[in-house]
Amino acid sequence: MPSLKFDPEATVEEIAGIGRHAAFDSVVDDKDDDAIQVVCKRADGTEIPLANPARAFYFGDRILYTEEARRYDLGGKQRTLNTDTFPRNERRFDELKRACQRGFVIPFVGAGMSKSAGCPEWKEYLLNLCPEAGLDEATMRHRLEDHGAYEGVMHDLVTNLGEARFNLDFERDFTPPGDLAGAVLRLPDLFDNCVITTNFDRVLEMAYEKCGKAFVEKTTGRAPAGSINAFYRAIPAGDRHLLKLHGNLNNAAERVLNRGEYDSAYGNDGNIHFDFPLPKLLRRLYTSFSFLFLGCSLSYDRTIQSFAKIAQDMGADSLPHHYAILASPSDTAKKANLEQRLADAHISAIWFPEGEYQHIEAMLELLSV
Repeated sequence: MPSLKFDPEATVEEIAGIGRHAAFDSVVDDKDDDAIQVVCKRADGTEIPLANPARAFYFGDRILYTEEARRYDLGGKQRTLNTDTFPRNERRFDELKRACQRGFVIPFVGAGMSKSAGCPEWKEYLLNLCPEAGLDEATMRHRLEDHGAYEGVMHDLVTNLGEARFNLDFERDFTPPGDLAGAVLRLPDLFDNCVITTNFDRVLEMAYEKCGKAFVEKTTGRAPAGSINAFYRAIPAGDRHLLKLHGNLNNAAERVLNRGEYDSAYGNDGNIHFDFPLPKLLRRLYTSFSFLFLGCSLSYDRTIQSFAKIAQDMGADSLPHHYAILASPSDTAKKANLEQRLADAHISAIWFPEGEYQHIEAMLELLSV
């Protein structure tokens, strides 16, 4: 939010209202924008230019000013939320905003947020490794895009390349180039508390450090019980803790990357077992707090399977509402499959058009207003 400028000649009453409708005021004061005009006319019809139209409007008719400012804000909100295309977005967004204001929401951050900060897109990164690993790129793309088989593709890549070779350039490939930017920088002010991520990179750590709100502790989904319990305690205490659910690349004991590590974390017979580390951890969190999924594809991996199993076992009425800001697939069948996965996991989507990722930052900005 831009810094507020106070006119030394402004009244106390005016100062109290400065910045409340800054975007609306800027439109009113913009001489080149005729969307809203405040006009002063003499009796002969001659228009007199106003030095500060927004101020004239504010003091000329406070009630009308407030009504028009609200109308302007509502129009901007509906454009940001694409309510013409996705009519359920507004109600879901308002519900999410209330939950955020109560401190009841934990962001669950996926690879898409790292992409917005300048890192490679996860799917394309894996596909670019296929020639080096001797895998057919078209086949792997089909597995990722049509079946969401990220775990299987990752397993094949790591198996063919070897872990040492895969890890060699990963950290430098996922270090944001230059100065950190993008929607991820909205998170520290919105969620000045605990965060969960499946990412291996350090984008979140860098974003919170850049905003002067560095995490005081970090833990992983397979860390010792004491570290996990510290994360639970940090949530109501308001401390900044980061849970890297699938760990870090350089710590194989707590990492979830290849198929064997997924089996150790989630169970190895195709089912989700709640006596295994990650499902046990996710159930405790998912039944107690609302999640906001950001930058997550929510493909049918073991994490989303865990959420669906929790919802099935507990019943939707026993769960808090969960939310996701998601691109709406243009393919009808893919959209239907995604909607079913979300419904199974009790997740409400706030949609934006496919490919228009700038809406993520705009929606996060709207959450902060």
